[in-house]
Amino acid sequence: MNPSIVFDCEKILPNRFALTIAAAARSRALHRGAEPRLDPSDACDSELALREIARGSFTSSELAPFLGGPARTKRLHSPRSGHSPSRQRREAAAAPVSTPPEAVQ
Repeated sequence: MNPSIVFDCEKILPNRFALTIAAAARSRALHRGAEPRLDPSDACDSELALREIARGSFTSSELAPFLGGPARTKRLHSPRSGHSPSRQRREAAAAPVSTPPEAVQ
């Protein structure tokens, strides 16, 4: 795989963690039989998924679950807040894991 593909992908999805999740979701969709948006040309599913993201084959609404924003960002509570960690629900800033099945298709 050409390393410049990842650099091109980062222009579309600047967060590498979100890029990983999006590429994995698209790779699984391709593996399950989704129609490729580019010529497969003997590329494996993961490489084709990255090439599709790098070429901008997806609309912003398709990538929305992977694009974090102020409304989607959650932060951990400060350890000095006086709350017991066992009593409060822990939330960390992360890419969406439980998005609708294969959001990028």
